[in-house]
Order: sequence, then C-alpha cells, then structure tokens
Amino acid sequence: MKVKDKVLKILNENKETYLSGEELANRIGVSRTAVWKAIKALNDEGYAISAINKLGYRMSKGDDVISVTGIGQYLPTNLADTVKIEVYKTITSTNTVLKQKASDDASEWLILIAEEQTEGRGRMNRKFYSPSDTGIYMSVLLRPDCHVTQALFITTMTAVAVAETLDEIFDADTKIKWVNDIYYDNKKICGILTEAAVNVETSKLDYAVVGIGINVKEPKDNFPDEIKDIAGSMTGLELQKDINDNLRNRIVAKIVEKMYDYYKELNNHQFMGKYKEKSMLIGKDVYILTDENKENLHVTDIDDEAGLVVRHDDGRVEHLKSGEVSVRIKE
Repeated sequence: MKVKDKVLKILNENKETYLSGEELANRIGVSRTAVWKAIKALNDEGYAISAINKLGYRMSKGDDVISVTGIGQYLPTNLADTVKIEVYKTITSTNTVLKQKASDDASEWLILIAEEQTEGRGRMNRKFYSPSDTGIYMSVLLRPDCHVTQALFITTMTAVAVAETLDEIFDADTKIKWVNDIYYDNKKICGILTEAAVNVETSKLDYAVVGIGINVKEPKDNFPDEIKDIAGSMTGLELQKDINDNLRNRIVAKIVEKMYDYYKELNNHQFMGKYKEKSMLIGKDVYILTDENKENLHVTDIDDEAGLVVRHDDGRVEHLKSGEVSVRIKE
C-alpha cells in the first residue's frame, strides 16, 4: 500500500480528529516530508483535508471521493485478494476501456470506476450522462463458464445486487424496469449495460463486462433537457454529513459484495425470484416500441429465461426477449 493510501486510511478512521504529521509519520514508518507529500496528493485528488499548525491534519465527515482505499475499507476480507479496483478521475467509458483490458487477458473481477465519463453508453448505443462528482460509473469483468444464451442472467443478477444495495443504504424501495434499469420515485437512477465476447467454437462466453451507472446525487446544473423528465437521483443536492460520508465508496463495496455472492448462483438463477419481486412492470399496462410500430400490452410475468411475458389485446401471450423492444409504462 502506498504512503498516500495509508495516510488516507488513518484519516478516514479518525475523522473529525486532528493528527499531527509526526504521529502519522510514526504510525506509517515514513518521514514527515513523505506524509506532507501524501496529503498534498490527496488534496489534489479532491479530498478535503484541513491542516492547522500545532494540531495537524483532519478529514471532515461528509467526504465522498471515490478511491481504492475508500472502497477497500468496506469490502469483506474474503474479497480483498479477489477483486482488483482501478479508479479514474475521468475516462471515456469504463466499459470500453475494460473490454480492451479483457481482450488483453485481464483477470476476472477487475473493476474500473470513474468519477466522470466523457463517452458513457447505455443500451442501443444511447448516451449515458456521466457528470463528475455525483455518480458511480463502474464496470466489472467476469469470465463465467456459461452458454451465450445465459448472458442475460448476468444483467438480472447485477440489477438485483444494485437494487438491494440502494435499498439498504438509503432505506429506499427501488424497482427494476425490465431488463436493466433501476427506478426510484418513478425516475431512472441506474442503467446496466452488459457486453460480452463469445467463443464461436463453444458458443460460451469468453468474458462479460458489466457496466453500472448510478445517479447518486443530483447534478449541480440538473439533468440535460432531453432526460430531465425521466432521470432522477438517490439524493438531492444537500445531504447530511453522516449520510454523505464515504457514500459512493460504501455503495460500490456493497454492490461488489452482492454481485460476488449472486455470481456463485449464476447457473441456478436463484436471484430471479428477487428480480421478479422488484419488477415495476408485472401487472402493468405497457406499450412496446419497435422500428415499425407502437403496441399496447399487459405484462403478466417474467419467465424462467428472464423474458417479459405479455398479453396482447386479442388474448395472445408472447415472451419478449431483451434487445427486441423498448418498453414504456402507459400513463
């Protein structure tokens, strides 16, 4: 662990308490100059660390900078040596970069996280608004031993992990909009994009990259006009310090923990019961959008293959597959 990470860990564990440079240096086993350089580097990364002569350094509660160390302190010990996390201030797209790393034989459970994406993407190549300091934009590399037809369960598994995490941390009641969106208070607050490479000889996945974009806080300048009516966040602009304290680090760690547990059940689909329970579409009248038309339907269920079961006006029942249609709830 770098000196900077060690200093950050100690300050995080002693928030609202001043620690002298000498005390930090003694704890870590380095010079006071090394501590000073570490503090400067942390301030440059966005951490609000105050310094007062004769008192030392202090990190206030309410700090919410995403970091490897910040996430690591909330991860279960059994995952410490399993996941490898890389944090970027700005990136084009975590999915795009991680797919390249996957092609270069990166190990499973490599996770990229960014404070900002300049070319964030959603399903059907839509743009995903990814402003700095307010969201979580992360991608997880998996190498499952499964047939390509089972790839959709990676998305449903992730949706359950994200929804449960947000419910626990915010005491909320999020819903899943088939197949890959999380809604809170009737607004979309998270999108999930799973992209995969297939071995053509075996028809099994070579790898899957799961992208997760969460609007944790309200952007300072609000959402762009084209999405402001559908996009929302888990919190407003003003947060209590105890809620905001390491908020995004806690969210990331809990999502990774839940994903890891559900991933072990990928082939038996035990998480599908929870996916159905969180569905915002079952029992609702919806319409589907295709390139050719718009059709009214009634959603009756989600089947064992994660398909949407719908009933047409003429009584005909159909099982829709992800990627075929775009679904909207009728007002």
